[in-house]
Amino acid sequence: MIQAILTGRKSATACPAYDPEDSALKAGDELQLVDKHGAERGRLVVTLVELRRFDSFDQALADKEGVTLSELKEKINFANGRQIRNDEEMCVVHFRVMRAMSGPART
Repeated sequence: MIQAILTGRKSATACPAYDPEDSALKAGDELQLVDKHGAERGRLVVTLVELRRFDSFDQALADKEGVTLSELKEKINFANGRQIRNDEEMCVVHFRVMRAMSGPART
């Protein structure tokens, strides 16, 4: 996923609106892109935060997520451990890479 973000193939993410992790984000916020080892791999800036119903997700959003529309819906349902209702409000965070950093040293 980190490579998809750093190369620009992924420029958005979505989660249920009640998820507290993204609830306070707003355009202009800077985020650290951190790998599973805790190393910073880049800096992102939030360009747009929007609330959308799950049934309004379309291929344009899926393209920003770097997947097909069916993969996006499946991924969100899997990540939340349940079927998301079509009328459920979702938080969609759009971002761009401000700065990429080199990956962790390999031995």
